Amino acid sequence: MKRIISLLLAVMLILSVAMMTGCKKSEKKAESVSTSGTSSGLSAASVPEGATPIATTAEGNATGYTKFDKDEKDRVVRNYTYDSLGKLQGSIGYEYDDKDNVAKEIHYNTDGTINTQIVYERNEKGFETKRTEMDANGKVKFSVVTTFNEDGTSSRTKYDADGKEIK
Repeated sequence: MKRIISLLLAVMLILSVAMMTGCKKSEKKAESVSTSGTSSGLSAASVPEGATPIATTAEGNATGYTKFDKDEKDRVVRNYTYDSLGKLQGSIGYEYDDKDNVAKEIHYNTDGTINTQIVYERNEKGFETKRTEMDANGKVKFSVVTTFNEDGTSSRTKYDADGKEIK
């Protein structure tokens, strides 16, 4: 069950990043989608105001949607994902550093409890140098360290909770 939730949250993260970067495009697509939905899901027209459809079927039904809470700097601080019936599937909270980079993600279960936390460390250019994934209690599960080479390439190494390289 935890693996399924983790997989769902990973998909939500990918979708939320895609939605944050393409929110305007998604809103325009949602406006142009046919509203002739069936009872198998939300029609594009019935997605709540302020929400963005995750995807739509050929019939124009939303497969789910996301809603965002933003702060005074217009940064997403919480991303909620709902299924096609409007049931909350989970949410992700975001904390930012002083350069407006995501410094921490907190993945929440549907009941509001913490599932996973991810902390990001970055270099002076804002590039991710380390990502540490922790459980709900802050216990490290693993870390991924990114090393930047002189030729502009980078490499990543994964470490377990004890700091041993995972191959």
